[in-house]
Amino acid sequence: MSHMKHWQFWAGVAISALCLWWAVHTLNPVDLWQAVIHADYWWILPGVAVYFVAVWVRAWRWHYLLRPIKKIETRVMFPITCMGYMGNNIYPARAGEVLRAVVLRRREDVAISASLATIIVERIFDGIVMLAFVFFNLAQLTQMGDVAIPVGNWNVTIQDVALWGSVAFLGALVIFLLAAMFPHVTARLGQ
Repeated sequence: MSHMKHWQFWAGVAISALCLWWAVHTLNPVDLWQAVIHADYWWILPGVAVYFVAVWVRAWRWHYLLRPIKKIETRVMFPITCMGYMGNNIYPARAGEVLRAVVLRRREDVAISASLATIIVERIFDGIVMLAFVFFNLAQLTQMGDVAIPVGNWNVTIQDVALWGSVAFLGALVIFLLAAMFPHVTARLGQ
């Protein structure tokens, strides 16, 4: 393992340990253990099944978006899509999307800029759908404007969630556009 990869590994372990500690440091161990013992784990099976069906549908959608560039079967796209969503859970700033483009380049020889362009189209569609959900529920959301949900030391309102969600959506869109504009830099970051 090279010095840089060794350093990245241990930095990742340290960050993960810190985040895990931060997530559980206020929990009562006895209450946590009781919740673990009495949990109904049968609900995990349909949850996992629904998740993988949703990922298969996303792989199918990506297959059709990539079709003008290169015809790749959905069964080939599915593991790459899974890797990308795994990367979104591990890396910051939805870097799993870039991971998908890099893996697709290595496995199917599709240009990173082309696959990132299709990923940007996916994100735009997803963002439009989410904004449509907000738009169609705007009347109900405005009635909830004064409702604040305590999150740590802050009280978060629906307007706060909408504002920060919009900022996150636009920020991710800018990152993906930059990644598509500079595919060589993106490829080097993926190595």
